[in-house]
This record gives sequence, C-alpha cells and structure tokens, in this order.
Amino acid sequence: MSNDTHAPIISLKASLFEGIKQGFYAFYSLLKVMIPVYIIIAIMKELGVVEWMAIVFSPYMKYFGLPGEAALVIVSGWTVNLYGAIAALAGLSFTARQVTILGIMLGITHSLVMETAIITRMKGRPLIVLLFRLGMGLIAGFVMNLILPYRL
Repeated sequence: MSNDTHAPIISLKASLFEGIKQGFYAFYSLLKVMIPVYIIIAIMKELGVVEWMAIVFSPYMKYFGLPGEAALVIVSGWTVNLYGAIAALAGLSFTARQVTILGIMLGITHSLVMETAIITRMKGRPLIVLLFRLGMGLIAGFVMNLILPYRL
C-alpha cells in the first residue's frame, strides 16, 4: 500500500524532469536557428547588403506598408522558418504596425520549402498549395496595410 502512495510523487518527478528536458531541447533547437541568422543579418547590415535589399525591394514592399528591409525577414521566413524570420526581425527596426503585417503574412507563408517538400511526400499538390499560400499571404499583407491604423 505504501508503494501506491508514492506513485503519484514519482510520476510527478518524472513528468517534471521530462518537461524540463524537453524545454531545454526546444530552447537549444531555437538557438541553433536564431543565433546564426541573427549574426548573418548583422554582417549583412555591416556590409550594406540590407540597405541594398531595401532599395531593390522597397517599390514592392510599399504595397504592404513595409520598408524594403522587410524582404529580408520575409525571405528568411519563407526559406528557413518563423524563428529565422524572428531573428532577422530582431536585427532590424520596425514599427508595431509593420511587425503585425509581417506576422500575419509569415503566419500564412512560413517554411515554404520544408512544407512544400512534406506535401510532395504526402502525394499532395505542392504547386497548388505553394501558390495558394503565397497568394493568400500577399493578399493578407495588402489588406492589412489598408485596414490597420498607422498608429498602432
């Protein structure tokens, strides 16, 4: 009978230990993506690549109410994942309005390379899904630019 009274305590300890272990693993996984991306963005800023991208992409980004530098965040989100986009975003300066628009766009269009590969393996229609996600992400960004107030 005494074994039964200690079972919940042992189970709680095991669960707590497993939770902490999984938390550290998740933290480590995020750091493996975010630190290199953040360093690359900082180097790109120093080399003038970010400014160059801003000039090249600003005519297109204006439709979303975003500066040209946002293209770097979007491409990071599309090719790496949301954490890569967050790391790129952290290295740049955006308003709350711009971050909101980027967040909505990337919520729809994140990890395109990886998720398109998964859809392909699942015997889906990757091109249709890819184009739909891209289209919806761009439409959402455009609409958010129209409806969000400029003072967020």
